[in-house]
Amino acid sequence: MAERLQKVLAAAGVASRRDAEAWIRAGRVTVNGAPAVIGQRVEDGDRIAVDGRRLRLEKAAPADLVLVYHRPPGEPLKRATAAADEEGSASSYDRLPAVRGRRWLPLAPLAPTDGGLEVFTTDGELRAAASRHAGELVSVYAVRVGGEPTAAMLAELPGRAAAAEPPFELVKVTPLGGEGRNRWLELEVRRGHGRELRALLSAAGLEVSRVMRTRFGPVTMGREVSRGRHHELAGRERDALYEAVSLPTPSERARRLRAETRSAAPRSRGRPGPRGRGRAR
Repeated sequence: MAERLQKVLAAAGVASRRDAEAWIRAGRVTVNGAPAVIGQRVEDGDRIAVDGRRLRLEKAAPADLVLVYHRPPGEPLKRATAAADEEGSASSYDRLPAVRGRRWLPLAPLAPTDGGLEVFTTDGELRAAASRHAGELVSVYAVRVGGEPTAAMLAELPGRAAAAEPPFELVKVTPLGGEGRNRWLELEVRRGHGRELRALLSAAGLEVSRVMRTRFGPVTMGREVSRGRHHELAGRERDALYEAVSLPTPSERARRLRAETRSAAPRSRGRPGPRGRGRAR
């Protein structure tokens, strides 16, 4: 996919975007032997040179990667101190794949005591949109409690959630069964997180021993994603997340870029026909 020249130079660590633009204006950058211009798009295989010296550029990671990650309970999102580095305790970031020229950004990260679905992206616009639409997205949590929740107790939970501080919406509560004295509940919530769910259930007389997120908006974590593992979203799965936060999908962006590229390409002129021989006498 074609990208702007100054963005490619910055992602490769050659220069900042501002410096790259200054170099282009000064005529120091060429693409395929021709002077570059600001905003020019380049593709894989284009020969980019600065001051006549060709650059060997490694391809930057895409700007719209989305990962589903199964975060173990208690695992820190990132290492907080140098002491943690020396102890060798892994963080969530340590388990993610390296992305050249980008960085992973979490969407609605879990509390350290909770586990389950974390969603990471390299798209800053997606993270900002997810934050703006946080109150609209439904998250699903599987919660393990001690004791036997009664039907009357579960029926009171939505009202308790609405009266909590801060209030949140408990959309649905589904008992999932369990073994011994442990029972699992599935809770669908808006604007609620693990901390609020623990407080809600504790106030109802239930002892919470585990909170696991299994869904965030349209993104679900399948059983095939084991603890500490990740899975890249693509195609319709990824597009659904962009649609949920009112952003153009990567598929739409790709189609738009292809259309712009075709419209900007110079049209070849038809081959001239044979010249006329004039009027017959």
